[in-house]
Amino acid sequence: MKIRRLHSAVFAVALGASVLAGSPAFAATQTSAAVAAGTWPTPDWYLQGPYQTLAACDLAYEDAAQNGQYTGLVYCHWFRGGGPYLAGFYYEVYIP
Repeated sequence: MKIRRLHSAVFAVALGASVLAGSPAFAATQTSAAVAAGTWPTPDWYLQGPYQTLAACDLAYEDAAQNGQYTGLVYCHWFRGGGPYLAGFYYEVYIP
């Protein structure tokens, strides 16, 4: 009996996650989680960088924030590199 309840609970969590994945508020959370995990940005989010220091990345981030041309920004973070991206500090911009 407990096994059936466990399966239904897992199903409910999976269903809730799939419903949330379609909401715009979840996209920012998903991107933040991806940043924390060091993974690729989600669609429509683009890495800007690399910067050798956090201070240089912070300066570029502040410039982008004041410029106002992006719908969303994610603060500077370390990206370990991979694919076409070198290791370094990056910030992310949202371009729908």
